[in-house]
Amino acid sequence: MNTPYTPYSEVLKSKGLSGTRIRKVTVNGGFTCPNLDGTKGRGGCTFCDNRSFSPVAGDRGLSITDQREKGTTYLRKRYQADKFIAYFQTFSGTYAPVERLETLYRQALEFPDVIGLSIGTRPDCLTPEIVALLEELGKKTFLTLELGLQSAFDVTLEKINRGHTFEEFARAMDLCSRKSFDLCVHVILGLPGETKSHFRSTAETLGRWYYQSIKIHPLHVVRGTVLEKQFLCGEYEPMEMETYISGVVDFLERIPSDVGVQRFTGDAPEAMLIAPKWCRNKFGIMEAMKSEFERRGTTQGWLLDHPEAVEMGMSRVKDTAHGLHGL
Repeated sequence: MNTPYTPYSEVLKSKGLSGTRIRKVTVNGGFTCPNLDGTKGRGGCTFCDNRSFSPVAGDRGLSITDQREKGTTYLRKRYQADKFIAYFQTFSGTYAPVERLETLYRQALEFPDVIGLSIGTRPDCLTPEIVALLEELGKKTFLTLELGLQSAFDVTLEKINRGHTFEEFARAMDLCSRKSFDLCVHVILGLPGETKSHFRSTAETLGRWYYQSIKIHPLHVVRGTVLEKQFLCGEYEPMEMETYISGVVDFLERIPSDVGVQRFTGDAPEAMLIAPKWCRNKFGIMEAMKSEFERRGTTQGWLLDHPEAVEMGMSRVKDTAHGLHGL
């Protein structure tokens, strides 16, 4: 492996899913979110518009079968893919009665070339019954549950109107840890009020659990969100690319080397993205990140093998609003 971080493809290889022709086909299960429907709040997270990251956010009226056919046809043509992971990405993919979830998940798996499931959700949208269903399916097919954390700081989660606490994330991780399915943690760097010290502490906090992969991206401003209003009136300033590169390397130095990196950046469609524009330069970000690792002489997980480097002056943030358990 020639990269200073562990590509997610290495995790797939360890599961017997090798090859570059495996692609995620995104499907919309018609879910909503407790932070949108009034159960916990309305309006959702300050940065969120599902259309900015999910290509099927508007496909709510199509059946799972029709979406799967549409998506796999495109992926075969665009990437010459021949195997697929059905990806429930839109809104909260476990936010429904367990009976309905089972029907949707099994429908997605009926297609012969679908070899697994990936389900994105919030930590407050899991019950023991849902986890039992995932455990059952995970014994028969490859399954990854993506849990959105974003930050280990409750004060930050409140600022972005996340609608759950770090403790709720911790309970979800405890409930799902070491089951027959994989766990992926989703984190955003550059949230309002946070610095690289916060990023480092969030990475360290995740050391409580065993998980297989991680998604990281910089906070970006998209049209139609509360964050857009905050940006336009000067209440929020996006990170510069150099700050993000340094921060994401800080973060990955504290993540175990066997954790696959599914994503180290992210953006939105050009028509929706307001700032920062640099986050669309994925190749440039990747090369800059590699160069920063090389400059430091480190790799993913390096500080876990060299704890003395932390003791020599790496700063850590003291949380004052709960969160950061286990540090």
